[in-house]
Amino acid sequence: MGAERRTGSNSGVTDRLFTKERKPTTPALAVSQPSGMVLARARAARSHRVPVLPVALALVVAALLVTGLAVAYGHERTPPAVSAVTATPTVQVPPAPQRPALRDLMPSGVRIGSAADGRWLSLDPEYAELLGSEFGAVTAENAMKWGNLEPSPDVYAWTGADQLLTFAEQHDQAVYGHTLLGQNDVPKWVDPAWPAARLRTVLRDHVTTVVSRYRGRVWAWDVVNEALDEDGSLRDTLWLRKLGPGYVADVFRWAHAADPGARLFINDYGVEGRTRKADGLLAMVRDLRRAGVPVDGVGFQSHLQWDDRPRDLVGNLRRFAQLGVSVAITELDVRVELPETPAKLDRQAALYRQVLKACLAVTECVSFTVWGFTDARSWIPGYHEGYGAACLFDAALVPKPAYAALIDELRRLPPRSGGVSSPG
Repeated sequence: MGAERRTGSNSGVTDRLFTKERKPTTPALAVSQPSGMVLARARAARSHRVPVLPVALALVVAALLVTGLAVAYGHERTPPAVSAVTATPTVQVPPAPQRPALRDLMPSGVRIGSAADGRWLSLDPEYAELLGSEFGAVTAENAMKWGNLEPSPDVYAWTGADQLLTFAEQHDQAVYGHTLLGQNDVPKWVDPAWPAARLRTVLRDHVTTVVSRYRGRVWAWDVVNEALDEDGSLRDTLWLRKLGPGYVADVFRWAHAADPGARLFINDYGVEGRTRKADGLLAMVRDLRRAGVPVDGVGFQSHLQWDDRPRDLVGNLRRFAQLGVSVAITELDVRVELPETPAKLDRQAALYRQVLKACLAVTECVSFTVWGFTDARSWIPGYHEGYGAACLFDAALVPKPAYAALIDELRRLPPRSGGVSSPG
């Protein structure tokens, strides 16, 4: 309709452009008839009818050009002082504040880490980015276990472990080695029928080879993992049956000889609170230390359940520290009975907070490690039927209440007094 008003002198053409041509049904219905000259012109126009669409486009373009020239001319002639349009100043919006990383909030002398599966470092860039930004240490979830490292006698598969070491060094992270000897990690080619001397040689060669390869690059090792039964006695294993209880001391001595600078830990589950198993571990570490065995620390795995808190966690950590060793939370996760609910996740968050708080309350606690940080890669559903959602981030890598609880706890806690300057 705007184009029609601007072209009033071409009303005959405009009528045909914007309205449908009406054909009189009978001469009697005509209100008025054109004069002869006008009638002749109308007939001529009908005999030389111009195509509708091109003309319409031309008229619209012409109108826009005229309007643009007028506006431009007006802007040229209008002094800035009397301009009706005032330029709006550009406002620089500050970038949204980034979420603080766990590793940046951790007190001096304590590493915060996560177990990691090296396969996902290249397959999942978001996983790798979060692992590198949030944590100051990494633990090889499976890549350094004996069965994976040495699938055949004297044939080593270093790729997975090397990949994790490289990633850690690129992200200024420490590496916690897991594990030199574990109850479930003996390769299938190790024959229980072999004589004790051969078994001893095979075990010594494996420990020496692995620790020597990563000498100076792994800050601590789980030397012996899950050596105890639930009653606190040594677990019935091939090594206990063939080599006797002295095998534990031997593995520590071999590891120390291969890398005197590495911190050597004995690691177990079910020992976070005051249990019979914890009592047995305490007695074992005391005896080993008295015998001069280089046990530097005790690892508390801490695979916990959302509705079951360890009894006197702080007191338990302290009684081990009194033996002269470091203590560490080595494999923390908190499984939730499915389906998960906000109430369950809140209780999970409270338990994560409690464990962190306990570690920070004990000067000798030098490391706090979660066993994987995302529910998408958690081992829990495959081993604990009906449970899951055990990690700090959900399957979409969104932080959960447990993550927020750790951040909050780190922000509010005062610096520890008398702490070590670096983990060790």
